[in-house]
Amino acid sequence: MADRPPDGPRPGLAGPSDVLRTPGEVDATWLTRVLHGSARLGPDARVVGVSMTPVGTGQMADTVRFTVDYEPAGAGPPTVVGKFTSTDAQSHATGRIMRAYEVEVRFYAEVAPRVAVRRPRLLFCALDPEEAWFTLLLDDVTGAVQGDELVGCDATTAAAALEQLAGLHGPCWESSDLAASPWVNRSTPESDEFTASVVAGVFPGFLERYGERLDPSHVELLEAFVPRLGDWMARPRGPRTVLHADFRLDNLLFVPGESAPVVVDYQTVAWGSGAYDVAYFVGGCLEPEVRRSHADDLIAGYHAALSAHGVEDYPLDALRTDYRHECFGGLMMAVGASMMVRRTERGDAMFLTSTRRHAQQAIDLDALALLGG
Repeated sequence: MADRPPDGPRPGLAGPSDVLRTPGEVDATWLTRVLHGSARLGPDARVVGVSMTPVGTGQMADTVRFTVDYEPAGAGPPTVVGKFTSTDAQSHATGRIMRAYEVEVRFYAEVAPRVAVRRPRLLFCALDPEEAWFTLLLDDVTGAVQGDELVGCDATTAAAALEQLAGLHGPCWESSDLAASPWVNRSTPESDEFTASVVAGVFPGFLERYGERLDPSHVELLEAFVPRLGDWMARPRGPRTVLHADFRLDNLLFVPGESAPVVVDYQTVAWGSGAYDVAYFVGGCLEPEVRRSHADDLIAGYHAALSAHGVEDYPLDALRTDYRHECFGGLMMAVGASMMVRRTERGDAMFLTSTRRHAQQAIDLDALALLGG
């Protein structure tokens, strides 16, 4: 079940003593208490059995589906989904450095109630920000199929996704309280310089790992862009909002018979130009020939959806200019993330696909010219 708009009680953010570090710590007693607290289980019912199955392809967290038995039978949701800190030491360290676990938990607890994007309903959240442990329990999106970035999507699916993106961006547009929130607005000149140095530092390893499988023109673009990453990050930006910052098909769930996807995985939420998410999705999730044919209409559709959420004084031409500026975000993410999380066969395929599509997007837009090259 997904929120739109949210309904039911909103669980508060619990502290370190309430964190369950692994899925194995979830038992019938704990789950009964949580489902009572979130009004998903009647006061006279209880959980009598729990089993779990890993789900998803995420590399930053461990996600499982819990199948639940009740007394009386059928008293509550048949399944719920839990997210936990990754048991992989490298991913755990990355999540801690990037504050990814804190960001996702705080998004569900603090920002989700004010936005119009479809997302799973929050049942429980707890956080230990110092040690980067967290527990997140969500309603399952029953029957949904996860999108596949490797396959890509058509323009109709992309338009539905961007409409949901506007439902995230619009209600947060130029919000002064969110701009002042240190976990949302984490970007400073020092942090941008650090990020640029980290990506530049791992770039030789990225080329060693993937370079021979990339088109020479894409490698040439990367070799021109990465040394200028710091300049790109310091660029003037358009109006700001809450970004998903990893808005792609793998983080969308599609329910058969419903056109609007459910958006998941909020570990990268940040403060920035909404065009970043638009360029990231359009460039990374559409094959180049599909993007070339439909990008203009998709950008215009997103702009119309923003207007429907009350965003004013942001002309379509300004959005198109910002889209061109922001198209390098996918390359920064592909280079940096690929070298900082647990390596998998599918992960390699995903990072290669993302790099190819985003590099071609930047070439098609002559975006490097914006950086003086």
